[in-house]
Amino acid sequence: MNHSEPHPSSATGMNQPNVPLRVSRREMLRTIGIALPLLVSPTIFAAESTSDWNDQSMQKAAFKLMCWLEANFNARAVALKSHSQKPFDLGYDYLAPTEDRGRLRDRKSFEEGRLPRRAAEEHMKKCLAEFERVRVSLAAAECEAAKTWQPISDNLIVRNGRVYDMSITAGRLTVVLDGSRSMTPYLERLRAEIRKDFPDAYIVEVNGCHLDRRDEVPWFFSAPISGVNPFTPDRHIPRVPTGEERPYSVFTGWTRSLPSALTAMTELMHADAIYWFCDFDDKHDDEIIKEIGRKILARKTKLYVHTVDERPPAKVSLLAEKSGGAVIRKRI
Repeated sequence: MNHSEPHPSSATGMNQPNVPLRVSRREMLRTIGIALPLLVSPTIFAAESTSDWNDQSMQKAAFKLMCWLEANFNARAVALKSHSQKPFDLGYDYLAPTEDRGRLRDRKSFEEGRLPRRAAEEHMKKCLAEFERVRVSLAAAECEAAKTWQPISDNLIVRNGRVYDMSITAGRLTVVLDGSRSMTPYLERLRAEIRKDFPDAYIVEVNGCHLDRRDEVPWFFSAPISGVNPFTPDRHIPRVPTGEERPYSVFTGWTRSLPSALTAMTELMHADAIYWFCDFDDKHDDEIIKEIGRKILARKTKLYVHTVDERPPAKVSLLAEKSGGAVIRKRI
């Protein structure tokens, strides 16, 4: 499944997902699987993550957070609707569609980073407070749905294929791509190569290869899979950041959490193979690598590492070998 950025105008008026009441589990997973992963390409935050914030960059990044929240909540409403056969009303108020020209103008200005600072801060606080209210109602409904959810068997197709010089056998291949500026030129070709033999591979981009922070947001990178309860709280954002918590910076930090992506794939998505493409040009902590390694080995997930320049840290190479995967160093 590819990540597609939600159309910016979608966050100026929250619309309920329009799906039939009766959908198959496979169709439901496909629908919400498109929305639940990282929806906004993390490469757009490269400048903000390495320089000072200004009014424009803060507003644009906060707007991206709101787009993600909107898509995520819509997807969860779809899942609840499919489970209960009843529509779930997200109940937006401040963010509901409106014909008020002043409010529409402010929304557009905020999206483009042009709203005066005080007005922008007030708008951001109101939006995030409303998202948190909606999140609480979603979580309550999901708590009840989790009690009655029943797994439905879904045939998992195991494929034998190649990605450049690596032979891979996987029924559920997940892929982590380094979306930093230096690696972006390679990504289109790499996606095409992966799709040749693994058309259903689940792919996320992470802004950089930072291995020096803990996996605090695995839900941000995960998508639902067959046979796993989609309503448990570990799969969803536990709290929407407030306007006082620099939400634009918080969201940018989510996009840079590589350990969270790897944890999501092993513990939430039960991947049997991970293909990880990066340049290892960022900081790493051996203790963080050990934590990731324990999770990968416990799930018997094979780790395949592809670098174009720098060699991976020694513990990453050892982990790939122990898992049954491999490491290649190859320009594309």
